Amino acid sequence: MYRVPTTWRDVIDAALSVGRDPTAWLAAVPALASSEIIARRSPLAAYLGRRRIPSGGSTGFSIEPNVVYRDGTERTAQAAFAYRIGMTMAEWACRGLMGLGPTTHAEAVTPASAGPAWSPALGLPDLIGDHAIAPSTWLVEAKGARRLMRRTLVKGAAQLCVPDLVHGPHMRVLCGASLEHRLFVTIDVEKIEGEDRDSAIHDVDDPGSSDQTLMAIARSRMLFYLALISLSGAERRIVPVGHGVRDRAGRRAGATVMLLEDDDTTTTERSAARRDEARYLRRPGLERLDMLIGRVPGTDLIIGMSRRLFAACRSLAEIQTRIVADVDREYPSVGRDELEAVSDEQMQVRNEQRRSLYWQQERALSSNIAGALRAGFTSGERQSWEALLGERTPLRRITPPAIVEAATSDTYLALDVQSVARWTS
Repeated sequence: MYRVPTTWRDVIDAALSVGRDPTAWLAAVPALASSEIIARRSPLAAYLGRRRIPSGGSTGFSIEPNVVYRDGTERTAQAAFAYRIGMTMAEWACRGLMGLGPTTHAEAVTPASAGPAWSPALGLPDLIGDHAIAPSTWLVEAKGARRLMRRTLVKGAAQLCVPDLVHGPHMRVLCGASLEHRLFVTIDVEKIEGEDRDSAIHDVDDPGSSDQTLMAIARSRMLFYLALISLSGAERRIVPVGHGVRDRAGRRAGATVMLLEDDDTTTTERSAARRDEARYLRRPGLERLDMLIGRVPGTDLIIGMSRRLFAACRSLAEIQTRIVADVDREYPSVGRDELEAVSDEQMQVRNEQRRSLYWQQERALSSNIAGALRAGFTSGERQSWEALLGERTPLRRITPPAIVEAATSDTYLALDVQSVARWTS
């Protein structure tokens, strides 16, 4: 068997950053971002467990659906979880195994090479990526099932091969996740040849390497931003992180995050902050990587992000809020007093109209959004957290022994060590 070492932190990070983008509708009620984070993370903890197996040079464990999923869960709930695990493992495969940047839900992006068949009404791939490896357009179809059968993968392949979906060279990725008798993933990748219209190479590890990369990363982390701004100042802290997280050399196969217990630069930064906090905070912003963190209410999950990504996400949230206000004027949401008079079909049509108009307007403003994100990203790196938040936030001086931490170049994730011990190591 071929087994790829990964960690529970890798899988959770992929789960939190993939899927339909609801943040435009959450900008006015940011506290609900925590609810969406819980909805993405909790099913994995509820239905998966690990079983020790002969290591064979791998982790020594397999991840399996537990008895609650197998025997105590209704078929509809199993199907919903299969969709979530399918999307999660597709993101994990793209970012971890293949070293690509984050993916984006296809309804939010229209690639430059889109053909006449690129239409939500006709069906789209699940995810799209704009990546450094030419051809830059990657179409990803994620399939998940309790028992993944060949016919399911054939259906996914057909969705990627719709005529006139995109023109020119692109990559097609079919990712299947099956839960019996253990969690396993199949990956099929096909390169479609042609004249490459976009051969620009950008660094997937550096959000500042291109407008497309910055937009993808900011969009994938908007839930983090909204959840953090919904917390009170007393619930937030600043934590030093070493610059080693921005050097991905030597990363583990299958990794989406760096485990901070393995990062000597983080240990050094935190020691310096403990010795002289005032001196640490006086250092120019470009010389330190400190992240704003907070616990997701009702969970053991701690999330965080860098100053530059926080400022970029704030710029995006401001534009999203304005677009949603325009959408509400054109297609008002159904009020509580109207619910009984509106059928499920009518509600579905109205929601589709609202989403379609939103994405149409956001795409029309794409150049303005790119400029706003770039300005926020650049200025945020030079500012202090006090300037960004308008209040002083305490520095976390001691890392609690009961948590394990991970980070990307601009995000932070920590979990209770007991929850990690229950699943994978």
